[in-house]
Amino acid sequence: MESLRDALLAGLEQGRASPAVLERLGEPEPSRAAEAFRRAVADPDLAPTRDEWVRELLVTARPGFGAQCLEELARRYRQTTGRSLDLTAAPALPRVLGSSDFLARLLLRHPNWADELTGGRPPPPSSDPLEADWTSIRIAKYQALLRIAARDLSDRPFEQSLRELSDLADRCLDAALRCAMRETGVEPPALLALGKLGGRELNFASDVDLLFIYEAGPDEDHIERNDRVCRLVRVLKQNLEARGEDGFAFRVDLDLRPEGRTGTLANSLDAALTYYETFGAEWERQMLIRARRVAGPIEPAQAFLDEIGPFVYRRLIDPSAIGAVREMKDRIEAERRRSGRDLEFELKEGPGGIRDVEFLVQALQMFHGAREETLRTGNVPDALLGLRTAGILPEEVAGGLLHAYLWLRRAEHAVQMVEERQTHRFPRDRGAQVALARRMGYRDEDAAAARNRLLDEWTNTRAEVRSHFEALVLRRSTQAGETP
Repeated sequence: MESLRDALLAGLEQGRASPAVLERLGEPEPSRAAEAFRRAVADPDLAPTRDEWVRELLVTARPGFGAQCLEELARRYRQTTGRSLDLTAAPALPRVLGSSDFLARLLLRHPNWADELTGGRPPPPSSDPLEADWTSIRIAKYQALLRIAARDLSDRPFEQSLRELSDLADRCLDAALRCAMRETGVEPPALLALGKLGGRELNFASDVDLLFIYEAGPDEDHIERNDRVCRLVRVLKQNLEARGEDGFAFRVDLDLRPEGRTGTLANSLDAALTYYETFGAEWERQMLIRARRVAGPIEPAQAFLDEIGPFVYRRLIDPSAIGAVREMKDRIEAERRRSGRDLEFELKEGPGGIRDVEFLVQALQMFHGAREETLRTGNVPDALLGLRTAGILPEEVAGGLLHAYLWLRRAEHAVQMVEERQTHRFPRDRGAQVALARRMGYRDEDAAAARNRLLDEWTNTRAEVRSHFEALVLRRSTQAGETP
């Protein structure tokens, strides 16, 4: 029986493309897509590899858009480089064009950047230090995103994507701190990451949550020193968020610092430790699990991490830690519902979503971390493995939560890949669900089958996560004195 892809290729050999076949494959605009494919296969630079790139495009989110971009890219690439676009050297290129709208536009602005995708699976971004220049930082980021997206779409282990995105941010932040130091003439503070970057689990469009700590000498004017360091932080934040031709480097969130939005942008080591010792809340214990030095002087960062450990991981068994996590999760869900958010389609904050796994794991880390040093990690998958190894979670529970967490993160990653927009919404629209399935690697020929598999896994994943969260956090925390 002839497959849908074979049927389309047979038609293209005759100079035609069937909109009906394209629609079954999941194309949202089949008539326009048919014309885009007809034009692309006629391009002399693309004709030699027609069968290969057509098959790749047909299992992307927007095959017709990808074909249109591919034809335009081939023309611009020849104009820019004097060479034909060689898709045998960059087989992942069609997948990127059909999966990410903003990366497709980026390639059309910089056709020679297609060379970043050379290889059956492009290599990871370079680990070399970046030049201390704001434009160079933005260029390095977007060239790296091309490689990371292509690697994602080449079916490599998803955990590698989170690490590569985090390592990229580390390199950019290190260069940014050197830029800000050069522009202000201020000795830099230690730059620590919190949140997903702290756990080396950065998303495709995440903010970077940062904390700045510096060592203050006994004879210094503390107010004047703080003013200078805060000036450096403002320069760093402003330039990382500034938009250039292609976009921006990173959105910077400083709201997790001591005293939040009302607090100073940077703290001396003594001031930060005094704040947490005196005023530190349960949610700040939870937040600091993910604290990690990224750039700047090592000594104040390491001193802070060493001294803050007993605040995060208390020696005495504290059943209230589980209750505090439960109360925070309840409060978040209630606030979102009051604001009109439909949590049933929230990958991050809805019941059975990413936050349920994060909060469950962090509750157990705070409870057991003083006695089990292997649990002291900001990386959720690593913590789940530690909880399994320590016998705190049964193997099947830890394994199920790990699989569910990575599925949810991959879905979140896929919805953010479209426009580099910070969204956590699982789509309601049928066509958008098909597109999400394609970006997540569901390669069924019939788009309806791919969508059905996506929806089944979405339902089953959320149910499994919520059942474990309720058993280990919601219910357990109501039984006074019982350990999880």
